[in-house]
Amino acid sequence: MSEKQLLIDQYVLETPDQCIKNIRNSYTLTLPLVQEYLKQPYPSVAVVASGSSYNACQCALPFMKKYLKCPVEILTPFTFEHYDSDYVKDSFLFVVSQSGTSTNAISALKKVKNMNIKAIGISGNLDNDFQDYADLVIDYGVDGEIEPYVTKGVTTLALFLMLFSLEIALTKGILNQDCYNIGKMELNKVFEVYNIIQSKTIIFIDRHIKELSSLTTTYMCSGGGAMGAACEGALKFSELLKIPCIPLEAEEYIHGYNLQLSPLHTVFFLDTCIESSERITSIYQATKKVTDRAYMITVNPKLIDDPNVIYLSDVPDQIVSSLYCLPFFQLIAFHITTYNNSLLQHPLLKDFNQIVSSKSEKYAKDYIRRLNCDFY
Repeated sequence: MSEKQLLIDQYVLETPDQCIKNIRNSYTLTLPLVQEYLKQPYPSVAVVASGSSYNACQCALPFMKKYLKCPVEILTPFTFEHYDSDYVKDSFLFVVSQSGTSTNAISALKKVKNMNIKAIGISGNLDNDFQDYADLVIDYGVDGEIEPYVTKGVTTLALFLMLFSLEIALTKGILNQDCYNIGKMELNKVFEVYNIIQSKTIIFIDRHIKELSSLTTTYMCSGGGAMGAACEGALKFSELLKIPCIPLEAEEYIHGYNLQLSPLHTVFFLDTCIESSERITSIYQATKKVTDRAYMITVNPKLIDDPNVIYLSDVPDQIVSSLYCLPFFQLIAFHITTYNNSLLQHPLLKDFNQIVSSKSEKYAKDYIRRLNCDFY
């Protein structure tokens, strides 16, 4: 494998400016999808996505439910295509692939067409395979990201779905203009906290470099609006640090998964909701009785002096908290991957990908060519 320089830190730094720009241009950015949604009175919304795109949708899910005032379901392409398509055939349906080259998302678009439904694709790259399979491809506003281990794309995709929900709510009269403006103010506030998290994460990594550079089995526990960030963090740690990493609702973590806990395990907690903070704090403190490798982002002021904690004193509504928690995991994954030189994959994965691949041929010709690097 030829040497590759990760670009994650660059894209994490670019994200706030791009997101603030997208919030400002919300109406224009989301208009193509809004227009499709308004063509008929859909009873629900179904989003088909996988990998980081799925996690981005999970980040947006609580916000979408609140503002769309209807059921919203996220399905993986395989489940949609083979098992659940009949259950969502009356929903407002669209397929997401940040690269536009995911083979399962392409297959899902084919399935949508076979159902005699307009195949809508959401992507950050309009020049890839989606244009050959979708009836309509919509750019969600990442504005360029060639790093395969997407970061900026995850945040901008989640934000796009939130902005879409806000615009629908205003158009349909679910919100008045004042409430719509407040919603946008909350989203702008997210990126003030995002920048705080970025700064504090660098200090956190330096403080805990021994533990973070020797991770083994890791859990990421959360709830509510932060669950999407836990899911994406687990994916980033798994694909970059090459460790088993499991995302869990905090309460589910203590219903069996904790029974294997030992001083070698690492557990991250995202505690972004005042209402549930005491419970998650108790679970965090119980975990510390077993392992010193327990860490938390929290809104609980009782933990302000805990060296394993990043405390946030002023945060927006918890339903948007995944957006500002994402850089915590993204930056840890980047810095520890670089520190440990863990990007290299096992050589047998080359044989794996000769049998089954998650990306189309265009992915190899586009992404890999531009990165000047061979990925198995």
